[in-house]
Formats: sequence, structure tokens, C-alpha cells
Amino acid sequence: MSDVANKTVWCKELLLIMGATFLVYANISVFFHYYEYLRTLPIDPRWYGLLISVFSAVPLIVRPVISPLFHTGNAYRFLYLGAVFLIGSLALYTFAHDLWSMLLVRILHGFSFVLLGTALMTVTVEFIPSERSAQFFGFMAVIVLIPNTVVPPILPFLTGVLGGFTQVLILFALITALVFPLLSITRRQDTSFRRGGRPQRLSRKEVAEDLSDVTIVCLLLSMLFLYTGHALVFFFLDGFGRQMAIASTGFFLTLSTVGEIGVRVAAGSLFDRFNKARLATFSMAAMAPVFFLLAHVRAENLFFAVGLLLGLGWGIAMPVFNALLFDISKPRLRAFNTNLGFQMFQGGFFLGPFIGAPIVARWGFSTLFEVCAVFSAASAALVFSTDRRIERVSSEQ
Repeated sequence: MSDVANKTVWCKELLLIMGATFLVYANISVFFHYYEYLRTLPIDPRWYGLLISVFSAVPLIVRPVISPLFHTGNAYRFLYLGAVFLIGSLALYTFAHDLWSMLLVRILHGFSFVLLGTALMTVTVEFIPSERSAQFFGFMAVIVLIPNTVVPPILPFLTGVLGGFTQVLILFALITALVFPLLSITRRQDTSFRRGGRPQRLSRKEVAEDLSDVTIVCLLLSMLFLYTGHALVFFFLDGFGRQMAIASTGFFLTLSTVGEIGVRVAAGSLFDRFNKARLATFSMAAMAPVFFLLAHVRAENLFFAVGLLLGLGWGIAMPVFNALLFDISKPRLRAFNTNLGFQMFQGGFFLGPFIGAPIVARWGFSTLFEVCAVFSAASAALVFSTDRRIERVSSEQ
């Protein structure tokens, strides 16, 4: 761990990295109206699902391959390359008007995003203070959420002023260029404390040993259950609300987002004072009955209250899981394992719709959210089963 990684999350380097992260995730939020844009193109609606989902499918394939290759010695080169590709892919949407050209641009966009994101996390872990890891991941999760609350509301205005969706993408491509000066400053600081000679990429033996560690595997599976449940709510909540004649289901997600951000800002500094494994176990176990309540709720007020409760649970669980994975990882494996944690997020948002649609079709929404309750309980059980191992490994770090 670098000397810079002291006891605060407010060092200059982390603030600059948070700014760069905001810019990167704003590039996802700007696609809030992407489905409507597709409807203006001569593309068969049957392909809309593929064009939307391929952006998330690419990181699922690419991240495990490239993560072991990145280290502090080469991460900035890949980071800059990813930023160039990302800017270029946003500009190329202007020229994509049919299925194949749009599919190629979406694949390039997804590749650019995972290349930039993986390299950025490799750089970031060098600055995360061990004593404040949960607080850091809590604030980072807030940074990731902010674009979803800020960007979509201003898109109609920007589209009208600039003359179209693709012009908005070009504007965001130009804004993304700010990543270069932000991260160049952290690079100059980074070179002053790099030790131990030239950094090397992870060996196959290191990766194999890491992935054979029962504690790491259990944590990753726990995170997959967490994110799959989250994705099932995100993708199927609107249909469930319509079935109950609740028109403003979006307010459920607003309350959950308020709960997520609120608990991280108000209590983020407390996450590191508790046993993180037990805190993760408690938050996942507490969400299980909330999911069950969602499955059987019929009153509108209670429906929205469930949204707030789930937001509080997600607001605690997500940063604590990431912090746990960071804390128990060997220093050389922290970037790799943290990126695997983000892979579980992508996996959950892929697995959720994949299993959710047939469950709803055969058994209905109530069964779907009961499955979420089972996932939450299974996640809690997995973390609980490794509590002692996690405590022992954390004390040895």
C-alpha cells in the first residue's frame, strides 16, 4: 500500500479520481433515452434488446481477461487508451444508422468502458486508506449514483438545444476529455512513491491461488447474490407496480436511491468501526424479509416504504462487501479482486433479467421477489460461514 494511502479519503488524489469516475459514469447516464433514439433508426425492434445489453455483456467477457494484466506500472497507459476509445465511440454513434454499424459501436463502447474502468480501479486501490476502505467505497458508490440523478433530467433540454441525441453524445465526449488532466496529476504524484522496482503483472499462479481461496470465492458469490437481487428489482419493478395499479413506480427507485446515498453519507465513516463481515451478514439477512414483504405488499404506502428500506440495505451492503474484498486481499491482488467485485455487479445485472423473465412468465412477480429474499439469505449465510476466516485474514494484513 502506498504511503499516500493514509487515514483519510479526502486526499487530493482520491478526490481527482472521484471526479474522473463521475465523468466515466456520466457516459452511461446519457444513454437514458437510448431506447427512444433507437426507435428513430431503421432498425428492427427485435434487435433493440441485443443492442442495449451488449454494452454490459462485453465487460463480462473482457474484464476477467485484462484484470490480471494491469498493474501500477502500465495502468495509466491503458487508462488513457480507454479514454481515447471511449471518446471515439461516443462520436461514432453519429455514423451508426443500421444494425451492424450500431452493434459494432456498442461493442467498442462496452470495450472502452471496461478498459478504462479496470485501469482506473487499478490506479485507485493504490490510494485507498486501509483504515477507511468501507467509507471510501461508500463515497465512490455515491459518485457512481449521482450521474443517474443529474444527467437524465437535463437530457431533453440538451437534446433540444444541441439538435439531437448524437450531438449530446459528442458534447459528453468532449467533457470526458477532462479525464486526462485529472488523472495526469495523480500520475505525477504516483511516481514519487512507487517502490520495489518495476511493477509486474500477476502471474497465472497468483491468479489461480487467489481464485482457489474459499473466502474470496464465498465473498464473490455473496456479492453476485446481492447484485442479482438488486437487478431483479430494477428491471421488473415497473411491471409489478403496473399490475398493482401503482403508476409512479419510479418513486420507489427514487426513495431507494435516497436511502443508499443518505446512509453512505451519514454513516459511511462508521462502517469501518464495525466488524465488516458481521455488518454485511446483518444487512443481507435484514433485506431478506423486506424482499418477502415486497412480494406480498398491496398497499401503496407500504410499497414505497419497502423502497426506502431496500435502499438503506443496499447502501450498507454494497460498500461493505467491496471493503471486505479489499481488506482480505493481498496488496498485489487488491486491484484484481476489486475488479472481480465489479464483475459480480455486471454478472448480477446480466443474470437478473436472464432468470427473471421466465420466473415472472411462469409464476408471477410475487415468486420473483421471494427468489430475491432467498438470494439475500444465501448471501448472508455465505458471509457468515467465512466470518472467522475473514477476521483472521484481515488481522494478518
